[in-house]
Amino acid sequence: MTPSIAFIGVGNMARAIFSGMLASGYPADKIIGTSRTPEKRDYYHEQYGITMLADNDSAVNDADVVVLCVKPAQMKAVVEEFSSYVRSDQLFVSVAAGIELNALSHWLGKPVAVVRSMPNTPSQLGAGMTGLIANEHITDEQKHWVTELFSSVGNSVWVEQEEHMHTVTSLSGSAPAYFFLFLEAMIKEAKKQGMDEDVSRELASHAMLGAARMVVELPEPIAELRKNITSPNGTTEQALLSFEASNIDKIVADAMTACANRSKEMSRDFSVQNNNEE
Repeated sequence: MTPSIAFIGVGNMARAIFSGMLASGYPADKIIGTSRTPEKRDYYHEQYGITMLADNDSAVNDADVVVLCVKPAQMKAVVEEFSSYVRSDQLFVSVAAGIELNALSHWLGKPVAVVRSMPNTPSQLGAGMTGLIANEHITDEQKHWVTELFSSVGNSVWVEQEEHMHTVTSLSGSAPAYFFLFLEAMIKEAKKQGMDEDVSRELASHAMLGAARMVVELPEPIAELRKNITSPNGTTEQALLSFEASNIDKIVADAMTACANRSKEMSRDFSVQNNNEE
């Protein structure tokens, strides 16, 4: 049986996921979305053929799987509002940053299967990377279904310890922004050297895309791929020596640590204990 799936809060990530599902052949009549805005409901129904509701309660009541796509600060109120409709046979998947499994389980109010995910923005192009972790109530069948769900927008990896989700955030969730910043810096310098901006963007972005494909598709270690294009006393070597002189390892480590630390702060902010103290 094809499970019915409800997206609570239809934004960019929800749209990326369900449009990928539809492109993979998932039936539109098994997908529900919610929005309080009539124009938004009309648009998504007409554009994608999915059922759009104003009421989260009805959506949860009709679904086998519920994907929570609301903002972290709104999650507690939204979940507790529909919690009386939660069934023990349902699966809940959160795409909100910083919300831990125990908080979600507490707000849902029943011993129900919960998955915490950390997708990234390339999911909009079907090239996403998602980190996943589940609570103890998930079945093997449900876990397989979640893997299939996120395969519609890219790839996914399951982690065993929830603490590692902070590293997932710094390693893939936020990482597209790092690469955008690096590309911006390269394009700025190319313009200073007299290159056209559009040409510079095409050269740099396709070099990054090609390098990423080599890492994904070729068996050689990354260090070997780097060495293969670094001739002694050549141009590439000079660029890499400049990076090393600026201590690129520390720059990256500091950035990833700052990202992971903020993820930890958000988890504390949205923890059950802190919410109970309010």
